[in-house]
Amino acid sequence: LLLLLCCCSNMSCHDDWLGYLVSVFVNESLTHSQECCPGCHDGKNSPLLHAHHQSGLLEKLTMFHSLVKDNMLKNMKSLLEDYISRFPDANQYDDVDQKTLKCYGRDFLNQSSPRFIYYSHYLTPAVDALLDSTPPTHIKPLTLNELLKKYPKSNNQQKKKLKSNK
Repeated sequence: LLLLLCCCSNMSCHDDWLGYLVSVFVNESLTHSQECCPGCHDGKNSPLLHAHHQSGLLEKLTMFHSLVKDNMLKNMKSLLEDYISRFPDANQYDDVDQKTLKCYGRDFLNQSSPRFIYYSHYLTPAVDALLDSTPPTHIKPLTLNELLKKYPKSNNQQKKKLKSNK
């Protein structure tokens, strides 16, 4: 990934694109943590009874990594269109450049891990200021049990990693 990113002719543009993807990834993970929260579904009032308040951001990224990554890969075209509308540059977005950005985006997501997303420095304050919202990628809300059934292997490995790092 580092080699891939070092070859870029317009590094700032590509960093902004990757920052945009990180922002979408984080927002989608946070949205899913609320949609899967038993406390929210049961109408509980206290934050103590809401799973999405009890887990940290890295834990949420770990829990929803496979689901969010798969969905972002499926929606790469619409994500790129939204990015272009937010970061207009007449010299940057011909067909070849769009294909290049899609390729970088796919490679970035395929090689990403929850820790990489969490600790990466692509989401800068300047990029964040332009992203008042990110487009939802329209993932069907899942319960925690449905999520574990759909992605059992990746969630078990990621849970073990989190436990071993505590």
